[in-house]
Amino acid sequence: MSTTVHYFGKIKSHEGIREIQEELREIAQVSGWSHEMVDHVFTHEGEVPAPRLSLRGIRVTLNKTTSPLQLTFDKDGYLSHIYYEKTPADIHQKGTTPGARQLLHQIHTSTSIRNADATSHMTLVKLLDYVKKRYVPNLEVIDNTGYWYSRDEAVLAPKRLELVKK
Repeated sequence: MSTTVHYFGKIKSHEGIREIQEELREIAQVSGWSHEMVDHVFTHEGEVPAPRLSLRGIRVTLNKTTSPLQLTFDKDGYLSHIYYEKTPADIHQKGTTPGARQLLHQIHTSTSIRNADATSHMTLVKLLDYVKKRYVPNLEVIDNTGYWYSRDEAVLAPKRLELVKK
């Protein structure tokens, strides 16, 4: 079983991006988590406006059961994820060739947690709490387990199926 936590918002100031990179790098190192500093300018492909073609921040991977916590921001300061997707061969847009990479941009990020790992889920929520308090005051989180809202650990416990006797 897997669950996904989506989060979005805008950082208070662009100076905060460097601070969050350094602070979470230290936290990751002390905690034994892998991390990747992000400072990337994407090449312009497709019709994405130029101000959105860069990412700065950090990606932290808590363990093998979670996808990275992506605290990456676009030039406007929004939590973002930029990725490439192949253009379907049957769609012929002006200026693109079939099968070419098309740049896509999302103004939200997400982290998936596999195997109903309650400890990782709680750690992720604690990190997001800290990010909200210190860097992204308007952070919004969508957690399909309900844990972000309730903080009730029981919602993270695996559900047992029971057979009904006839």
